[in-house]
Amino acid sequence: MSQEFELKLEPRTITGKKVNRLRKEGILPATVYGKGVGPYVVQMNAREFTDLLKQAGRTSLIKLSIPGEKPQAAFVHVLQRHPVKQDILHVDFHVVDLLIEMTVEVPILLVGESDLVKKNQAALNQILNTIEIQTLPSNVPSHIDVDISVLDSFEKTIHIRDITPPDKVTITTPEDELVVNLAQVRAEEEPTTEEEAVEPQRVGEETKSDE
Repeated sequence: MSQEFELKLEPRTITGKKVNRLRKEGILPATVYGKGVGPYVVQMNAREFTDLLKQAGRTSLIKLSIPGEKPQAAFVHVLQRHPVKQDILHVDFHVVDLLIEMTVEVPILLVGESDLVKKNQAALNQILNTIEIQTLPSNVPSHIDVDISVLDSFEKTIHIRDITPPDKVTITTPEDELVVNLAQVRAEEEPTTEEEAVEPQRVGEETKSDE
């Protein structure tokens, strides 16, 4: 079960291009919506949200408190960022029903170590970075662990069917999808000795054969 985080929001009256003034004051605009909920036009402390996002990520429930409204459980649904600076400009929160299962993608975290990779005889080739699961909102994990220590030969691979999900979580990604395998590392060519070195032929110059 993921840790639950809390965030205080305030109603927002400023919209459109005028929200740039809010951002300069350290206030981040946001919208809250869901089935039968909102939308609520809100704002929050930018630094508080940034700190929370680092801990919660995109797959942790956040308890939203809005004055005059009952608390809502939500996920970060959309992050709008500045195209160059990558600063967060706007956030969409999606309110969920805690009693209804949802389908969501969570990150895949590779754990363990392959002996071949450790010996620099192979390189990891990760095909999938996320996995789709179905579960109740309160059971959404921050990530799914995949143990790569089983990759002890180039014939070994890890598919979705090889992953054991956490309790109360169902994997919905097709089981034949490849997650990770090993790629051979090209051996570095040995440096040419001085005796073996051949002087490059110049343009227009003919090579001489032994007579």
